Amino acid sequence: METAVLDINPGVVWVIALSQLLTFGLTVWNLIMSGSRANARAIHEHDELLQAHGARIASIEQTVGSLPAKDDLHKLRIELTAFHGELREIRVLQTSTADLVRRQEAITTRVEQYLLSRGEGK
Repeated sequence: METAVLDINPGVVWVIALSQLLTFGLTVWNLIMSGSRANARAIHEHDELLQAHGARIASIEQTVGSLPAKDDLHKLRIELTAFHGELREIRVLQTSTADLVRRQEAITTRVEQYLLSRGEGK
């Protein structure tokens, strides 16, 4: 009996051909998708940047919201004007009090001198 020899040479050729086609196809796929990956990476970076800006804007809005408004500043200006008027009144009173103290000192000095002069004359 003669044994049949199995010839795998045609199968090997087809496997090598399919392997080469698959490698070529994957190379083309990677070239095509590399731009898409770069775009996805850029979109992800922009998304993170946009979220950071959103957080900063929220912080600024909170800060601006707690600042005094135009009406508050107007009220403060009116209060300061009234306070300025009161300070003028205090200044006038202080001046008159200083004049009174000067007169009292002069009177006290005269009385002291009189009493001292009377005491020396004895």
